[in-house]
Amino acid sequence: MRTDDIRRAFLEFFKSKGHEIVPSDSLVPKDDPTLLFTGAGMNQFKEKFLGRNVTYKRAASSQKCLRTGDLENVGKTPGHHTFFEMLGNFSFGDYFKKEAISLAWGFFIKVLEIDPEKLWVSVYKDDDEAYNIWKDIIKVPADKIKKLGEKENFWPSRAPSKGPNGPCGPCSEIFYDYGNGTSVEIWNLVFTQFDRQSDGSLKPLPSKNIDTGMGLERIASVMQGVRTNFEIDIFAPIVNAILTAPACKSRGLHVQAGAGNAKANAIADHIRAVTFTIADGVMPSNEERGYVVRKLIRRAMAHAKDLGKTEPFLYKLVSIVADVMKAQYPEIKERRDDIAQVVKREEENFLTGIMSKKPIMDEMLSELKDMLEKANMDSAMTTANASAAAFRLYDTYGIPLDIIEEAVGKINIKIDKKKFEEKFDEMLDEQRKRARSKTKIKSEIFSETFAKKVEALGLKTEFLGYDNTHAEAKVLAVLEGGEVILDKTPFYGESGGQVGDWGKIETKSGAMEVEDAKKIGDTIVHIGKILRGRIEKGETAKVSINEDVRNKIMRNHTTTHLLHAALRKVLGEHVHQTGSLVDQDRLRFDFTHMKKMEPREAVRVEEIVNEAIKKAISVKKDIKSLADAKKEGAVALFGEKYGDRVRVVTVGDMSKELCGGTHVDNTKEIDYFKITSEGSIASGIRRIEAMTGASAREWVKKQKEAESSKLKAQDEKEKEKKALGQQLNEEINRLDSLIAKGKSFGNTKVITEIIENLNIEGLRTLSDKIRLKEKSAVIILAAKSEDKSSFIIAVTEDLIKKNIKAGELAKELAKLLNGSGGGRNDFAQGGGKDTAGLVSALEKIVETIRRRL
Repeated sequence: MRTDDIRRAFLEFFKSKGHEIVPSDSLVPKDDPTLLFTGAGMNQFKEKFLGRNVTYKRAASSQKCLRTGDLENVGKTPGHHTFFEMLGNFSFGDYFKKEAISLAWGFFIKVLEIDPEKLWVSVYKDDDEAYNIWKDIIKVPADKIKKLGEKENFWPSRAPSKGPNGPCGPCSEIFYDYGNGTSVEIWNLVFTQFDRQSDGSLKPLPSKNIDTGMGLERIASVMQGVRTNFEIDIFAPIVNAILTAPACKSRGLHVQAGAGNAKANAIADHIRAVTFTIADGVMPSNEERGYVVRKLIRRAMAHAKDLGKTEPFLYKLVSIVADVMKAQYPEIKERRDDIAQVVKREEENFLTGIMSKKPIMDEMLSELKDMLEKANMDSAMTTANASAAAFRLYDTYGIPLDIIEEAVGKINIKIDKKKFEEKFDEMLDEQRKRARSKTKIKSEIFSETFAKKVEALGLKTEFLGYDNTHAEAKVLAVLEGGEVILDKTPFYGESGGQVGDWGKIETKSGAMEVEDAKKIGDTIVHIGKILRGRIEKGETAKVSINEDVRNKIMRNHTTTHLLHAALRKVLGEHVHQTGSLVDQDRLRFDFTHMKKMEPREAVRVEEIVNEAIKKAISVKKDIKSLADAKKEGAVALFGEKYGDRVRVVTVGDMSKELCGGTHVDNTKEIDYFKITSEGSIASGIRRIEAMTGASAREWVKKQKEAESSKLKAQDEKEKEKKALGQQLNEEINRLDSLIAKGKSFGNTKVITEIIENLNIEGLRTLSDKIRLKEKSAVIILAAKSEDKSSFIIAVTEDLIKKNIKAGELAKELAKLLNGSGGGRNDFAQGGGKDTAGLVSALEKIVETIRRRL
């Protein structure tokens, strides 16, 4: 049974049992800042498990997941993965243990037709209810039901004794027996029935939930009769492509997916994870999610190197991943070329950048090893020293920790790996703290803590802002920092790249100037400063947005849609939006493209957008079903999760996008569009910054004024340069008379002259000309302005040997002029504030030179 068929059968089975079939969420959780990646099927149902926004009581999904906790085991074991799909069915206060167990068993026996003799189950040791359901209702023999402890059969693991506090419950797992004492867990049924208290007691929940999870790849390996997940139909083509590459074949590696090819398996796993995370908008970088992607690419490259591959290779596997996953995820196939280019660029950067620094790393670690061996340090000291060296390599040279760890292992430095990584993380954290201390730290209003507090209130704000700029609302809550939550509001809460509205909230007891609004879940939080009194919970409020600010934001938001369409037309259909910022003064648009835009391309994009503005195109906003919107060709943002009903913003035949933001009614309202900058922000990601309307026209005006001033300054400089050149030519023309005026002391000439309106560079040029004519000379040329005297001193080589040095003479002369000077033995310069005494000072320095000669 093919993997696609198993997924389809699972969803159809649960649909027939009254479950809402919910599409997979993005790998990047939209409304949960506590998670780096989606790691389980239940993540997207968090609100429903908490009893909020329960629009359906039972659901099922095939969720794409990413976990990196067992990275070291990936490829080595039959079933460890970073990226995988989790099949799951969920109940939110509807059915419980009996139905959940019966459904799971029914799917296995009736749909997949698995031999029940091959299955056994486990339950929590104190969960007699689940035990009896399996034994008495499902009729599983008692010897095939194992009672296990809280570590194995409770969620979270060990929750009764170790916590955390909150919802928890026992679980029951179903295992498949391969024979010969080998079994694999294929489905976990979690019965969330308790609320753990701070005293450790388990209080029954008023509403019990079901959360199940079954690894699609693992059940596929069972159904396809193979022992490892890497041999199933959606994995084997990737592994085989790796093993059939010339470098692998030349090494005599087995061209067959399976447990014997750990490195090829790991590469196959990692490229699947990388492909899907990039498709969901996560680009390789050195921060958080982006670093995970970069780390996976580099680990895969390290494995590929061990298989003999020294050139970029991973990017070639993206199309294979797209092909085997196209049935469920057609968007991967649509974006495969973009994704491959991002991966290729990352491979190239790594090979030319990081690997060029490998000799530095090898030398540092070799010196470290010698030092440790000589000092005969204990394990703790060795770990601390190795961690410090690793951090320096990371911080100074940008070498990733996983590459350093591998190198440390190869030179046999014995360290406690866990403590090594803990010490490294400690130093990294200290560095981040130092960096934060140098910048303005964000207030709690923008923090995860604040978001959690708002979510915990469970309040819902109705958004009226598509049709209204004023409203009357009820104050639902006033938070500690004075932030206000209303039951309804015309204020757009920051989301989708569009900033929050400005405006005012007024009640009988107080007034607030709103300077921002944030959307957190279903709640819109109004943020600002109190103008008078205080706003109280329960009051009726008059609410109004600043229409001028809103109009500017709307102009910029509609422009991002026009810009997106123009970029796709000029650069190609591979262009996709990866992020944006829509503010009142400017807009920012991030998009996929592998190279810098040519000036002509930027000009053409501007022309297309401005043509659309001049055409005065009506902007339509419609609510449609997601299916209908997609049929019409509406562009959806990758990584964005949409409900069954979506808002479609259409600009003539130029643009059709799914968007919840506010927009103008006609493009003529935008007035004018101008790109102010374009550049790279990540591998394969470019950023355009732009302005519209009066702001754009003012920017263009200032640019022209600046360019005009620049040209004027250049003209003035050229004129000045020409005038100085003419004067210098005149002085050179009278070079012989200048030399003749010098004083002779034996075979040495001391030449001094005050030359008006010649700068230091001119004086230097003149002195060089004199030195070409005089074999033994001290040349002192000076100039003066209203408030300063300047000079240069040049000395020929023969006089330096007689202890006459230009630098020392410059200091002495500058002192006489109440200034400073210095330089080399053969040339020096200086100046001073005394202009009246310049002639006298020159006479004194000449006398000094005479005495020394």
